[in-house]
Amino acid sequence: MDARRTRWAATMAAATLVTTGACSVLLDHSATQCQSDSDCAKFGEHPYCQQGVCVSSGLGPADCFYGTPQQSSDFLNQCTVAECLPFDNCQRLGLCNGQSNMNAPLLPPAAPEDGATTTTTTGDAGATGSGDGGALTLPRCVDPAQGRSQAVYLTGSSNFPPLLAKLAPLVGAAGYTPVFQVTNSCHGVRAIFGSNPGDGTITDPAPGSGAKYATYYNADGTSASCLLGPNGAQVDIGESDIFSTTCTDFGPPGGDVGEFLGPIQAMVFVVPGKSAQSAITAEAARAVFGMGGTKAAPWTDPSLYFVRNANTGTQQIIGHAISVPGGAFWGMDRGTAANVDALMKDIANPMLANQAIGIISADYYDADRDNLKALAFRAPGQDCAYLPDSTEFKKDKRNVRDGHYPIWGPVHFFARISSGVPVSPGAQAFVSIVSVPNVPQKLLDAFIASSLVPSCAMSVQRSSELGALSPYSAPFRCGCYFEASRAVNGAAPQGCQHCNTSNDCTDPSRPACNLGYCEVQ
Repeated sequence: MDARRTRWAATMAAATLVTTGACSVLLDHSATQCQSDSDCAKFGEHPYCQQGVCVSSGLGPADCFYGTPQQSSDFLNQCTVAECLPFDNCQRLGLCNGQSNMNAPLLPPAAPEDGATTTTTTGDAGATGSGDGGALTLPRCVDPAQGRSQAVYLTGSSNFPPLLAKLAPLVGAAGYTPVFQVTNSCHGVRAIFGSNPGDGTITDPAPGSGAKYATYYNADGTSASCLLGPNGAQVDIGESDIFSTTCTDFGPPGGDVGEFLGPIQAMVFVVPGKSAQSAITAEAARAVFGMGGTKAAPWTDPSLYFVRNANTGTQQIIGHAISVPGGAFWGMDRGTAANVDALMKDIANPMLANQAIGIISADYYDADRDNLKALAFRAPGQDCAYLPDSTEFKKDKRNVRDGHYPIWGPVHFFARISSGVPVSPGAQAFVSIVSVPNVPQKLLDAFIASSLVPSCAMSVQRSSELGALSPYSAPFRCGCYFEASRAVNGAAPQGCQHCNTSNDCTDPSRPACNLGYCEVQ
């Protein structure tokens, strides 16, 4: 079995992602039926030869890519034990015999009717926050008397606060209080890249503006809205769910702007828990969000599309996956990820629930699985629709980590730099905590608890927004620890060996002892 595990690990492109529990079904009890795996091919589903007997691998689907994946199509269609969900483009969309709508003209979002906002906006996300439209007595963001003597100022995506709350103890231990103002991903980019007056400053919102007050995060993870003061504050870190080049008017980092990558974040299509839908294809999603639901039943009512706006990472990443520009989405801009969640789960009518569809980051979905359902996604040229996780009941992000689920990207942190080092002491302290190759256990736990994937648990990578997938082997691997976390599976996958030192790691393919498990070096 050891030799087979080695071959299977190569097939799956990541030894830490392999599940071998299905390798027990004997296809034929003849003791002399095979001498090599090729002798077993006649049985289908990629069996292997074990002691002269053909044994089922449990891998699928039937025509999956069986080998060492190198290109995006290989990763999308590689053999797996993950759940494969169907979606018939021919029956559902009338796209038969290889037809596609991926190059078909998009339809401009319909104009609002009767004063209702039925199309997405393209400005800053502006969900009404505490203090909007009225004078409030709020604490100052920096208050030495309360232990907040120096702050690191951040702004960016509304997806980021749950992670920042878990990072706050680590940042606090470095002597800084994180202060974050929700704007959106492109605003986070602009805060560091921008050259216009005020681009790099966050300020207290004007009454009625709909903007958010800043929030400070204590070392215990609690938070509170706060006042920045009459002059605002200079941004140390611009946080973004997307690459800077995805935002209009901005190029790649370079010169005096540095980029520091954080964990991997997936984006998902979601429906209310009462919906009967379970999967979607890129073609179907394009018909919904790019064509107003044309021939895309049951998603034909744009007032039940729960979207964001063109400056948000969620809409940009999903837009890249379905070839719909971020500013061309049909639907209603719900302002923040929390609003998408709250409004969708309030849909109690089963008929309306079946017509509703939204987009959200996987961390918000994971936090409310009782009320929301993620749709498995099938990319163009892919054989199956896959969830981010291997099944709907797990949180292992296995399909993100091995390339079956393509809608993901790293969290980006941008800062002004000199000689490659952040100029701001606060920014320097922050990136030295969150963007390191050998991820310390406390940071890893913060990522995992936020439903994010540390790069050390990934076996694929990309260098542009939903760009081509390629094999990845982190300098420090943590796949076993990731899956063993109670927030993921609660137990390490079969094949992961406990260790105290590298001397305990007897398998030459897993010689490193990382976080208590033998890993690939």
